[in-house]
Amino acid sequence: MGSALKIDSTSLFQTKENKGKNTKEKVINTYTEELFFSICSPIGSLKEPAIALLKDQLEKKYKYVVKKIKLSDFIEEHKIRDFEALQGKTEIFSKYDFKIKMGNELRNTYTSQILTELAIAEIHTERAAELGDNHLKDSEYKSRRYCYIFDSLKNKDELSLLRSVYTDNFYQVGIFSPLDERIENLISKGFSRPEAEEIIHIDEYQNFDEGQNVRGTFVESDFFLRISKENEIELASKIERYLDLIFESQVVTPTIEETSMFYAKSAANNSSCLSRQVGASITDYYGNLLSTGWNDVPKYGGNLYRDGDINDNRCFLKQFCSNDKEKDLLTDNIAEILISDSNIKELFTTNNVFDIVKFNDFKTKIRYSKVKDLIEFSRSVHAEMHAIILGSQITGSQMINGKLYCTTYPCHNCARHIILAGIKEVYYIEPYVKSLCLKLHNDSITEDEKDKSKVRILIFDGVSPRKYQIFFTNFGERKNKNGDLTVKELDKIKPKSSKSLQALSELERQAIHSLKEYGIISD
Repeated sequence: MGSALKIDSTSLFQTKENKGKNTKEKVINTYTEELFFSICSPIGSLKEPAIALLKDQLEKKYKYVVKKIKLSDFIEEHKIRDFEALQGKTEIFSKYDFKIKMGNELRNTYTSQILTELAIAEIHTERAAELGDNHLKDSEYKSRRYCYIFDSLKNKDELSLLRSVYTDNFYQVGIFSPLDERIENLISKGFSRPEAEEIIHIDEYQNFDEGQNVRGTFVESDFFLRISKENEIELASKIERYLDLIFESQVVTPTIEETSMFYAKSAANNSSCLSRQVGASITDYYGNLLSTGWNDVPKYGGNLYRDGDINDNRCFLKQFCSNDKEKDLLTDNIAEILISDSNIKELFTTNNVFDIVKFNDFKTKIRYSKVKDLIEFSRSVHAEMHAIILGSQITGSQMINGKLYCTTYPCHNCARHIILAGIKEVYYIEPYVKSLCLKLHNDSITEDEKDKSKVRILIFDGVSPRKYQIFFTNFGERKNKNGDLTVKELDKIKPKSSKSLQALSELERQAIHSLKEYGIISD
């Protein structure tokens, strides 16, 4: 047998607060009240009012100390070269463009999470300075009511790191304003209209790992806020509700929109599509669920193949995507037709020898032209179509004036059927840049929240499906022994989900290790 375990008398469990408590209670006593929020918003969105209200409510109602950490400040502090104005551009555009490029260069030079690593290092250092280097073993240890707001995330790897470190104490808020309002907001700051449109495009998505990818980061949010001049007055109550969910300080139940999007996301989990999982749900005018749908291959007799079907013939069992294969064949066909012209073929011929490498490069360019956006060769029924057909079969005309909730923005193929079905509103989370629905159906579809003469396609507003069950599952007691509603003391209540500060502090140390390796910070 091995030697007996030695008990460390300086252990965090050996505190005055822990005396007389069982092991579970001792562990819970190490949980921190610290909160961490990241903001992700397309450039020009009305994020400042949301951040100000979040800070104000946490400070006044919950008695938190709130600190905002601007990630762009780290770009300025660690920039690789000095700012130079761009010729023919306004100074404000030049400064924004410079920060984007410097952020990309820092990610490329160090790590894709460099900005959040620097933010984590700042928090870790600040906590140690306030509580002392040995605060995790201090017998008088008290949890801090501190909140840090990361303003703002632009890259998925930054979000991934914060989630890995702060886990249950971390929440991302996705803030979105309509495109026309974002353009006007940027113009009011000094951008020209073409510059505003250009910087919005750059900010949304850059096709390399270290680049800006607001589009991909935004969709992973825990809360979504759709803020426009039309609904800005509702912002304070929305943030108050989100904080009630985080602290379980009030009884809060899901909205029809949140439940419907959760149904859509749950439906998406049924999909075996090799490209992406998409889910949809449809409600009637009153919010009653009519149907759900997902993207997958239809089967003889009706509906889609499901796991356990004897003659299951879905694409993953064939081990290839039919849409991609057909686009490859189309590319070959276009290229062969072009080189059948002797004048074009001559461009790929050197000393009477056909240059196959040059020709294959040419085919690659064709393949990644608009050919790559073709979607009609897929064997899958789209999620929206699945939901519309099932809903029509089961409920008849109840779909008219209803709403459709989809995890992804509808494609132009589905858009015309949505119009035909009499659906009046569509809500989505993930953009779909291939969609031409506004271009092809601008007579019947709009993204303008104020326009009720067309089918409105709007970004989802509310609790993300990924957090639905956590937030709407009650953890505490709602009534006391007398049957009265339990009234919470907001200045003392703890977040319903949390992590031990002992674990959190160690994860911070691991997260900033690369900063020490690069010599950016010292031990």
